[in-house]
Amino acid sequence: MMRAMKTKSGLSLFPIGIGTWGISSQRLTNDPAAKYGGTEAVHGNEESEIKALRYSLSQKQNHIDCAELYGAFYTDEVVGRAIGGRKREDLYIADKLWKTSVDNHLVRPTVEQMLKKLGTDYLDMLYIHAPWEDAPWREAISQIDELIDEGIVRDLGVSNFTIAHMEQTLALAKHPVVANQMNYNVLYKAEVDEAFQGFCNRHEIQIVAYQPIKRQEVFAHDTIARIAKSHNATPAQIALAWLLAKDALPIPKAIQKTHINENLRAVGIELTQDDLKELDAI
Repeated sequence: MMRAMKTKSGLSLFPIGIGTWGISSQRLTNDPAAKYGGTEAVHGNEESEIKALRYSLSQKQNHIDCAELYGAFYTDEVVGRAIGGRKREDLYIADKLWKTSVDNHLVRPTVEQMLKKLGTDYLDMLYIHAPWEDAPWREAISQIDELIDEGIVRDLGVSNFTIAHMEQTLALAKHPVVANQMNYNVLYKAEVDEAFQGFCNRHEIQIVAYQPIKRQEVFAHDTIARIAKSHNATPAQIALAWLLAKDALPIPKAIQKTHINENLRAVGIELTQDDLKELDAI
């Protein structure tokens, strides 16, 4: 049983969220010493990206996943422009703290920047982006608790956390952990095994799946292609349908209208038990 993630107005989340990694963002280098690990903002495509985000919202997708890391904190600004004029209470906006923003007294000013960039006065979800060994991520927990008490943040989330990390968070947090965002897809299940899923179920922690499709890889996989053909679907749709069958909440990034529509149609696909057995075995 997963904890229900809902908008402030009480709306359920669309089964497929909107990922924003890669929107006005690219990783130029892999530099651990750089503030954002070599990730930088990309300018020039904002209008088409905003148009794509608005189209997704018009199709009833109401969950947008952001992060301080994305675009070196620029992607939030693009998302803010995309959601402008929409009823805020009907949207669920999640953001993530980067490792340079988790130390004592740093969470609040970082969240204030997030709110300014997004053009809102609260976040629905605030994630700790990872359990870094070289950053005091545990220091962020009590700070997020305070923001939840004040109504500035609604839900606490974690990302890339193992069972041990989740146990530590639950022991330290005043408020429940509502979600754990993981690299999880039909081709990569190593981190979200049966024990992990069981722990999340017992503690009502929603598994949110980033990199949920791996488009090039799934299109090249014979088993996925065969199952897709039997459902008159695409391999990408089967990848999403598999995650939905696992009660995960996938957040693919799509900036082409054709890909957005393709993703949305995955919601109507019902995989058989035989399909699931084959996909589970990949």
